[in-house]
Amino acid sequence: MTKRLILTVTLLVAMLAGEARTVRDFLASEPGEVFTTLPRTARLDMLDYYANGTIVRANNNMSGGSQLDTVTDNFLRIHTSAARTVEMRLMRWKSDTIIAVVETVETPVKDSRITFYNKHWYQLKEIKPFKMPTMDDFILPTVKKGQRKELLQQLPFSLIELSFGGPDFEQLTARHGLAEFLSKEEWAKLKPYFRPTLTYRVQGGKIK
Repeated sequence: MTKRLILTVTLLVAMLAGEARTVRDFLASEPGEVFTTLPRTARLDMLDYYANGTIVRANNNMSGGSQLDTVTDNFLRIHTSAARTVEMRLMRWKSDTIIAVVETVETPVKDSRITFYNKHWYQLKEIKPFKMPTMDDFILPTVKKGQRKELLQQLPFSLIELSFGGPDFEQLTARHGLAEFLSKEEWAKLKPYFRPTLTYRVQGGKIK
């Protein structure tokens, strides 16, 4: 039996048993709503090559290339196209599994959204593991309320990138894109009032 067939059978058995154990299993079982352009066969191919120490670009349904560049038991990152990246991080809530999915696009400044699913890939709406930050959260706490309002009025809209990191990908970092979006002169005026990043930590079924 080839290594590819062994991997496929292992993933399918886990899926059918309803006991997906690692993020690899959830990548294989995703029904195509997150990975709309990346069919399951391509995902299995990338996992197979990665398990054998090779990172390759797989063809997607948009005639482009997708690349899986990081895989652990609870985290993975895929560049589904040149302008879109998907990160998946497994979390535990009570006795269940939560799948945190961060989708980042370049517009051209990076902007992200985060969505949570259960192990059957149903979107979670009844619980809120994480509150997406706004630009107000990046303003330094020493800035007074009136000045804070004036600063926010100068911003056309929010562009915030999310990305998991740390030794076990237990940290979620939020970065605003003001330096890339605004002119150098505009950003120089605003920079003293803003923190460049916000750092959160995965704690069970919450990101705090």
